[in-house]
Amino acid sequence: MQNKFILTTALSAFALIGVANAQTGSGTLGVTATLQGSLNLVFLTDASGLAVTGTGTSTASLPFGTVRMYGGTVPANVTKTVNAASFDLSTPFDIRVDLANSASTTYTLAAMLSAADGTNTWTLGPTDISAGASHAVTSTGTYGSALPYTLKLTVPATEAAGLISNTINFTATAN
Repeated sequence: MQNKFILTTALSAFALIGVANAQTGSGTLGVTATLQGSLNLVFLTDASGLAVTGTGTSTASLPFGTVRMYGGTVPANVTKTVNAASFDLSTPFDIRVDLANSASTTYTLAAMLSAADGTNTWTLGPTDISAGASHAVTSTGTYGSALPYTLKLTVPATEAAGLISNTINFTATAN
């Protein structure tokens, strides 16, 4: 028993000597960041519109599918209007713009067709964007609110059968 006590005392002494001889160091780390305001634009399916593929993202699409001027099936929540020399396909969709780290209270939204289309007419609300130039479609958008827009594609009866494809580029700018 006494041997255990002596061994425990000796080990404790060696441990204390090790702590007494421990080395330490210190330092500091400076941290900087330059914060910029930012906007996030996402496309959403409107409650009464065609389902947006990629809803909730900034890269989405409106897949009208196979359509024709006479007969055929119109996709759910798409309106088809047949005119004397053309037909229209229209559907609402929503855009939400969110803001971070900025005092801006509203934004301007512009839309531009990626490639000008001299055959078909592409309209957002009352704004014809077919020429491929940028057009303001909202001048005082409210952040965090899903705003509805109606896309209307007018296809003339003289258009050859085949794929109609284009991209609408949207740009939100803080006011």
